[in-house]
Amino acid sequence: MIKNILKSDFNRNFATLFSGSVLAQIVPLLASVFLVRLFTPEDFGILAIFNAMVFVFVSAINLRYEFAIPLPKEDADAISLAFLSMIVAFAVSLLLFVVFILFKQPILILIGGDGLGSWLYLVPFAAFLGGLYNALNYFSLRFKKYKTIAGSNIIRSVSNAGLQLGFGLAGINYVGLILGSFFSALFGNYKMIRHFMSHRSEFKKVTRSTIVQNAKRYKKFPLISVWGILINNLSVNINTFFISNLYGIKQLGYYSYGYRYLNVPLSLISNNMGQLFYQICADRYKEGKAASKEFLSTLKKLLIICMPVFTVLFFVIEDLFALMFGEAWRVAGTYSKILLPLFFIRTVYGPLSLVTGAFEKQGLALILQIVLFSANIVSFTISYVYKFSISHFLFLYMSLGSVVYSCLLLVLYLVSKKLL
Repeated sequence: MIKNILKSDFNRNFATLFSGSVLAQIVPLLASVFLVRLFTPEDFGILAIFNAMVFVFVSAINLRYEFAIPLPKEDADAISLAFLSMIVAFAVSLLLFVVFILFKQPILILIGGDGLGSWLYLVPFAAFLGGLYNALNYFSLRFKKYKTIAGSNIIRSVSNAGLQLGFGLAGINYVGLILGSFFSALFGNYKMIRHFMSHRSEFKKVTRSTIVQNAKRYKKFPLISVWGILINNLSVNINTFFISNLYGIKQLGYYSYGYRYLNVPLSLISNNMGQLFYQICADRYKEGKAASKEFLSTLKKLLIICMPVFTVLFFVIEDLFALMFGEAWRVAGTYSKILLPLFFIRTVYGPLSLVTGAFEKQGLALILQIVLFSANIVSFTISYVYKFSISHFLFLYMSLGSVVYSCLLLVLYLVSKKLL
């Protein structure tokens, strides 16, 4: 049966990426047992604010030009787009740094991150490293270097766990968590930089005119697509700032730790499946064909993988958190249990949503993200006005989000059939 499964290029490549991601998650999972005994919930709350800001900026720092890298027929154009993505990431991170210098205190108040202090200035540099990773990742994806991508993820994950443990044992507070996250992003780019540099003989084909030409050819990505992903990541991460302001940094620490490990199946399944699905859709788009068959096939695979994982987690997650991290962290498991249905549908939705980028439907993608963001704002507003407890807020957020994601899956299917 395994041989039959691995006959498919899609399944074989997914297995490569998935196995790398599993290895990349094992060490942090083991390290987390010790990290909760070295750092406080408040420390993890501050880290959550730092990571949320970085994640929001990383999603848009390349102006989404990285998504165009797999699309051109000529490799020279792909290399030009990779350079364009890196240049844009550097320019945007520099602009962010200037903004943070000018408006540091208002920004800290807005995000409920007084404890972050001057470490706020590290956010633009961490965002640039994430932007560099974005460009290199999609460049490697174009050339189907799945082992390179998997290896890079392993290095990034293992170095993060090792550095955070080392800083924790040295008695350094939340700063150790932030520095571990920052330097692991730096190390994680190494293998993909090597692959990128293996094409340096073709760099001479990259000129200012080729970069400008490709920037104009794929202008929908920065003009339209970037706003969609920015809104999407704001809607996903705005919880961090909302909880910090309304319920306090300690509750944020519990929530963020649970959220962090709910993201394990999301990153293992959704991210890896999404990269392969995007590449396939990009190929179909270049051929002028629909991708509805691939959409349904990927949906089926996602449901088969996700159903057992999330079902088991629903019954054991609270006890699992208490067993691994101590009884004091059971509350993080409780918050995670409330959010499980939302994470299930988000894990399924995430890879399939990439069909809009591959089919250059950036305008539609923006509308979908606005719908999702609006649903989140509704849940925040109701919780604030009626002074919901954090548990009631999370339940409302989960319920409304799950319904909206489920409805939008139908829209994505219509895109894959080229009906939208």
